[in-house]
Amino acid sequence: MKKYLLYAAAVFALGLSACVRDRGPQPDYPQHYSFVEEFDNNRNRWSFDDPDNYAWGDVGGGTFLMNYDDDLSIAYYIAKDIPGVNYQDDFTIYSRIGSNNNMGLLFGYNIATNSYGYSFMIDYDGYYALYDEGGNGYGPDIEELVPPQTNNYVNINGDWNDLKLEQRGNRWVGYINDVQVFNIPAQHIKGRSAGFVLMPFTEGEADYLQVDWIR
Repeated sequence: MKKYLLYAAAVFALGLSACVRDRGPQPDYPQHYSFVEEFDNNRNRWSFDDPDNYAWGDVGGGTFLMNYDDDLSIAYYIAKDIPGVNYQDDFTIYSRIGSNNNMGLLFGYNIATNSYGYSFMIDYDGYYALYDEGGNGYGPDIEELVPPQTNNYVNINGDWNDLKLEQRGNRWVGYINDVQVFNIPAQHIKGRSAGFVLMPFTEGEADYLQVDWIR
């Protein structure tokens, strides 16, 4: 995947309505929480229209369809603050995505502190990668944490792929379609947001977004 510039021309970052689920009575510490967005409706206001940057998003039919039809910036970020999320202890973030070019699952994003978080990217041809988007405590530049690669368990031609990233202690473990694809040292996370990132001239779609954590 071609590396891209740090600063997008447009950023979409808003809070979510209350949709964090406490998993009920739990006698033992820690407590487990989940944020689940199935895009059945636009209650959390993911839909947007940004004509100045040739970008839009629409929730309908159980998916979130996104489009960035320009190269004014080399990335377009769509992120939402997850209330109460804890990225410091063990957590898991999941999504099912597909695109006609290159998009990714974004987490740890916080525009207020110029922290662009981390992106688990996958493209039309089935190449995946993990990037430090910059501003996370190790300098402003984008850093390749897992280089682009593919394998036969990754769906191509823009078909759905299930992405999952787990923080287990001091490790990040990534999966695509339930197959482990990387295991690297955990990185510092400054932001609470999660969402998606699109490369130029990308129409992408997400079926769901889920974050599980403990506190």
